[in-house]
Amino acid sequence: MHFAANPGTSFGVYKPQSVLRVLRLTAMFATLASTSCLAEDANIANAGPVATVNMDHNTFIPGEITVAPGTTVTWVNNENMPHTVVGLNKGFRSKTLVKDASFSFTFATAGDYSYLCSIHPNMKGKVIVKPAS
Repeated sequence: MHFAANPGTSFGVYKPQSVLRVLRLTAMFATLASTSCLAEDANIANAGPVATVNMDHNTFIPGEITVAPGTTVTWVNNENMPHTVVGLNKGFRSKTLVKDASFSFTFATAGDYSYLCSIHPNMKGKVIVKPAS
């Protein structure tokens, strides 16, 4: 806070604009503290169901997964070798994932989505998206 000198006393006098600034900052921080955290990835901002596929021993585990529409699938590379996740229908593509890196994609539409690792094309997987019965 800023104080203005007041020759008649040993106490400072607050400038009105400084008080307003402090009140605005206090209100802003209180608002931010009371809101839930925002998703870092716009693709998962509307958090719905989630599923995980691991990459280990040059394999997607599980190799095939069935999820409901709106599910976010996250692939996690658990080994030292780099991998990618590339949809064969060109609907999604990760960057190269080093050890412990991950990639997420939300499947909005029912269908079968085959994918592979572009570095190791023998690594294949499939996400089957079907509505609940």
